[in-house]
Amino acid sequence: MKATTLLTLAFIGSIAGLQAQEKAPYILQGTLSGLPKNPKGKLFLQRYDSDLSLDSARIQQGSFRFKGTTEGPEMANLFYINAAGERSETLDFYLHKGNISIKATLGHLHEAAIRGSALNADAKSFDTAHKTILDSVNALTSAYFKAEEILSQDSFRMDSPARATINKIDVDLNKWSAQLSQEQADYVAKNPNNALSLFKLQRLLKDTANQQLVAGLYEKLNPTLKNTPVGQELKDQLANLENLKLGDLAPEFALADTTGKQINLSDFRGKYVLVDFWASWCVPCRVENEHVQKAYDAFKDKGFEVLGISTDMMLSSWKKAVADDGMTWTNVVDPESKVSGQYHIKSIPSNFLLDPTGKIIGVNLRGESLYEKLKNTL
Repeated sequence: MKATTLLTLAFIGSIAGLQAQEKAPYILQGTLSGLPKNPKGKLFLQRYDSDLSLDSARIQQGSFRFKGTTEGPEMANLFYINAAGERSETLDFYLHKGNISIKATLGHLHEAAIRGSALNADAKSFDTAHKTILDSVNALTSAYFKAEEILSQDSFRMDSPARATINKIDVDLNKWSAQLSQEQADYVAKNPNNALSLFKLQRLLKDTANQQLVAGLYEKLNPTLKNTPVGQELKDQLANLENLKLGDLAPEFALADTTGKQINLSDFRGKYVLVDFWASWCVPCRVENEHVQKAYDAFKDKGFEVLGISTDMMLSSWKKAVADDGMTWTNVVDPESKVSGQYHIKSIPSNFLLDPTGKIIGVNLRGESLYEKLKNTL
């Protein structure tokens, strides 16, 4: 009888889980002002971080309407493309079941008023409360992108003035980003029943160094939130990173270096080694190479090595970047991203610092933090 009861409960639980993820209807409607008379363009609804549009709508007498289903809540965005194919700025918001109303003006979409959505209201309140931090992050990010473009135009030259500019911006950006991460973590801790907490955890997990912080906060979430698609996605991401946390033995791999020789991670046992993921086309990576070089020069005689892993598909570009940046440490290439996938790399530069036994003792140590970590360790 006891076994039967457990099976019944398991079946009911599985059905409840399926029901929780069934698609639910939404209606998204509103007004868009600031358009020319008889506009020929369209308003597009798109999932966040996707190139595929969910839907599009003509603006009729200043109004629009979308109707569909979502497993929601999920991040989405709206943007307008005119008859000439020119795209407007984007409104990022949260799409979920029910009726959502938007009042927006072309050229100021990010200032749109959203009604009928507690989730979007909570997001607005968070942004308002942390306006100084968010404005600073946005301004510095914009300046960073401009400096990146200049460095790229300078062919990543070591004497490009853009390198110093990027390094300075990076210091300030890291400071403000750390503050934002702390505020996001505090919000989740105080609001375990709020759907916005799911998305704050998603943002925190973009930096795998936050894995253990996110795992602890996730465990305290309302079970209903955990059972949403976003909640399940977070669970899967955390499971994938389970063997990549501090104290874990780094996964073994073998890749070819610039001469074609196979290099094994285990070849570096007995030394501290930085497993550094980068690419020749990645501007932040090329700037970060300066900091890796500084650490390598300072500690290579004290048992420190670097194993650079490029995700380049063009081997000639990879080898040129190794030479141009003066990377005298071991470099291997991962053109099919097998090792990058093994380490669940979502963005570069990313790195893992290993101790002489191969255990992870640092994650994403960038800028001066790598040098300071080694100085305190060796």
